[in-house]
Amino acid sequence: ATFPSRLQSPVRTVPGLGTPDIFGQLGVGISYSMEPLTDENNLKTRTARLQRKNSTEYNGILAGPLQKSRTGSKQSYLDFKVIINDAHSAKLSLGNQMLDLVVGQWSPVVEISFQVGFMISVKIVTRAILTQLQPDPVLYFLPLQLHPLASPWPYGTPKGMLNKIWKNQGAFLTLGWPQDTTALEEGFINDEQFLSLCDRIFKQRASIFMAMLDSYQEGILACVFDSLDRVQHMFWKNRPDIIESWYLKLDDIAGKINTKLSARPDEDPINLIFLSDHGFQNFDYKVNINRWLLEQDYLESKTGALSQDLSGVNWNKSHAYAVGLNSLYLNLEGREGQGVVPLAQKTETLEILRSKLLQWAGPDGKQVFLSIQTNQEAFNGSLSVYGPDLVLGYAPGYRASSETGLGGWSEKIIERNTDHWSADHCIDAKAVPGVIFHNHGLDNFPNPSYSDIPAMTIGKELPAQLAASPILGDDDQELLKERLKGLGYL
Repeated sequence: ATFPSRLQSPVRTVPGLGTPDIFGQLGVGISYSMEPLTDENNLKTRTARLQRKNSTEYNGILAGPLQKSRTGSKQSYLDFKVIINDAHSAKLSLGNQMLDLVVGQWSPVVEISFQVGFMISVKIVTRAILTQLQPDPVLYFLPLQLHPLASPWPYGTPKGMLNKIWKNQGAFLTLGWPQDTTALEEGFINDEQFLSLCDRIFKQRASIFMAMLDSYQEGILACVFDSLDRVQHMFWKNRPDIIESWYLKLDDIAGKINTKLSARPDEDPINLIFLSDHGFQNFDYKVNINRWLLEQDYLESKTGALSQDLSGVNWNKSHAYAVGLNSLYLNLEGREGQGVVPLAQKTETLEILRSKLLQWAGPDGKQVFLSIQTNQEAFNGSLSVYGPDLVLGYAPGYRASSETGLGGWSEKIIERNTDHWSADHCIDAKAVPGVIFHNHGLDNFPNPSYSDIPAMTIGKELPAQLAASPILGDDDQELLKERLKGLGYL
């Protein structure tokens, strides 16, 4: 089965259209109300105004893909109406569809077409939810997503498989991260509505996988059940009952898969693997590494406290900086554009930095880091040269701030995390180990890693291949940043 990854393939522009980020602004939904929030609220979720026509009818405009033309770009739109039935339900008129909505319940997957040019239309999918009706309605749309059967960009192959799934298991969302953690974080949906969405996604993937298992004969059949990850990010710390219920969901589907395979009369044994690449820990404190580097004189700001990111750094007097959640780099001479650390001093500088960071204690009196590895200790392969100089293994309870991920910082070195996103795994790997179950045992894999998966699944070692150097332009960097922000990591 082909499932979309979080970070899609390189962006390609289709004539008459913009780039894929037009669909839902890279994982960001939109909320409609009588009093939309302003940009001053610093929210990722977009808001727009409903217009009251009368006591029971409200109008709105749903923005769609950009239409490219010789004179520039313009937004495509689709009018919609919310028609109130009673205190608990309403009808949504959208395009040529009339949907029944109940307050607090998600609509089915909605298929919508936007006209973006003469004889050119783009089909998308989404879900809608009425989060309130009194005193006025509030309507939320999930991020607009590519329609898998009419995508202007490659979505899945073979096309017949997509058609079969759509016909037999129903319409499905296509966003790489369909569980809307951003809307929950920012209060546009509540806990129950978020969990209901996750449950719908999980059940449909389970249905698709079990149906494909019925016709499975050879090759590799795989599915990512990622709702558990999203649920743990949002509820691990304060709702262990929810976490347990979700592990039981996964345990149940694992049992059904095992039972179905055990009943097959196959002569050749089937390899069955259940794999999770990480666990979870509390995310209690946000760490601003660049602020620490400033106070330790490894970074120097041109404007002092006025600058909150690397754009205001005096590189001629800066020796180290952080970009990404677990990455620290030296301002190395001959590599960085204004590098000042001589190559001959690289090892010594890294060892001093590592020693200082490992001695750093947080507000709870515990170490901020469990381990710190150099590039050579952490990576191998042809792309390792592009990795960070130090890989920061945070201790449980600590994680880099979102500002650090973008090369910035806030006022405090360490600040309390009060977000709904209260658990994470971007910390020392030893504190969040993954799990692997193999129906043929792990006797031949005493220390299993991803490099062992080919041998486990197909009984062969895959030859190492030289990867191409990552060449990212400014547009690629911006797209990557916006995607990570939309996912909730930045």
